[in-house]
Amino acid sequence: MNIKKVLNIINPQVAIGGLEVSDSTLKFIIVKDNKLESVSLNLPVGVIEEGKIKNKEEFKNALLNLHSQITPKIKKKIYLIVNIPDINVYIQVFNLPILEKNNFEEAVNLNLRMISPIDFSSVYADWQKVGKNKTDRGQTEILGAFISKKITDDFVECLKDTNFVVVAIEFSGLALSRLISGLAGLPNAFLLLYLTGSGLNFSLIKNSNLYFNHFVSWPISEEKQISFSSIKEIIIKEAQKILNFASSHWPDTLIKDVLLATPALDDKIIQAINENFSLSVKKIIIPSKIVDPENHWVMNNEKLSSLTPDWFSVLGSALRGLIPRSKDIIISLASTGTEEEFQQYQIINFIKIWRNIILTSLCFLLIAFIILEGFLVRTVNSLNSQTANLVNLPAMEEINKVQEEAKKFNNIVTSVLEAKKQIRDWSSFFENIKSLAGTDIVIERIFVQGEKQPILFNGKATDEASIINFKNKLESESNFKEISLPLSGISSSKDGGFTFNINFKLE
Repeated sequence: MNIKKVLNIINPQVAIGGLEVSDSTLKFIIVKDNKLESVSLNLPVGVIEEGKIKNKEEFKNALLNLHSQITPKIKKKIYLIVNIPDINVYIQVFNLPILEKNNFEEAVNLNLRMISPIDFSSVYADWQKVGKNKTDRGQTEILGAFISKKITDDFVECLKDTNFVVVAIEFSGLALSRLISGLAGLPNAFLLLYLTGSGLNFSLIKNSNLYFNHFVSWPISEEKQISFSSIKEIIIKEAQKILNFASSHWPDTLIKDVLLATPALDDKIIQAINENFSLSVKKIIIPSKIVDPENHWVMNNEKLSSLTPDWFSVLGSALRGLIPRSKDIIISLASTGTEEEFQQYQIINFIKIWRNIILTSLCFLLIAFIILEGFLVRTVNSLNSQTANLVNLPAMEEINKVQEEAKKFNNIVTSVLEAKKQIRDWSSFFENIKSLAGTDIVIERIFVQGEKQPILFNGKATDEASIINFKNKLESESNFKEISLPLSGISSSKDGGFTFNINFKLE
């Protein structure tokens, strides 16, 4: 058994699925031990329009329906990488020189503020490294992404109310580039065309990373049934724009290939591109095995080859769920509070698992004590009976020895019963501490030396008022005493919060 398996046993990782939200459907995929499970649900017309929630109650009802199809447990938390439509996401690549880590992050944030399409205070923005610009003194290429806070917050609110936990929020172009990066034999740079019920999505992918994304909605006059002539016109017009844009921004990159992720009209689209461009066009075919270039995930399942292109985007998000959280530095358009909430759920899940393990172990020990007690009682009774039968025998020395052993057995029984009485149920203590901490305090460490010894509590809070409030809650409980909150134990953390220490004893 390797170290990774041992760590998974000690602290098992929660399964994280992918959820794609479009104007017409919800699609869910989760990958567990190379097994792929998928669920889809059609949305009523008008619930989501142009990637924005228009009817929250109807959307929540749809999410509850989806939740029931995924698991019969109503209150079970389902962890998600949420994939939202590209139409409301703005991305841009910019270059930065090689700098020290702190200076580099400051430079990235400054550039994000400068290129933000709207007021920076009203957007969620994130970034990731995508490559090196060889023609500009080896500068680092950064992909920045932006979305209105209201759009994201509405999705998070509805998902949270229906027992879904948002781990990260991304968009179709990013998810598709991840999926396609696992395919073999791809060109270094190519144009990806993704056909959806809402429109056409064009993505420029280079070195397995997304560099440019452009979404074109279907004309309003043809939303219900768009003609191929309109599709052809959009493809030719927009593809030419993107090729011109790519040649001006990345002159060292020559786009010769187009990959199609289209659930219909493949042959006609290929013909239209061949008639108007000198490009090689082919459909994306997913093999039964795909491997992440950075070895964060491997997927090997026969179902992969049977997936239709309309499932490619959500599969890309599900693959992100396989990446360890500590190594997921991909763009997420969610608030920091969403990420902290997921971390809290992980801590709670860890505590619940070990609480169950401890309770199970205690029950096992109790049963073992009962069986041992019965065995010892029967042994003592047997020895007493043998002693009674030996009263008239001359071998009294042997009888005395047997009696001494019976006394030893009795002492063992007494010791076992005393040990059983002194076992304290710590689960109620941890539940009480978790309840007092609430959502304002993040529990980092609880060090218990013994029942009568001082207990050290290490925590994290967003402000000092939350720390004082937590101390007051402890003082209001009758089972805590000698509560001490040293000022030297309160310090600010890098993320703007505060860490602190509290000492107390149990009554």
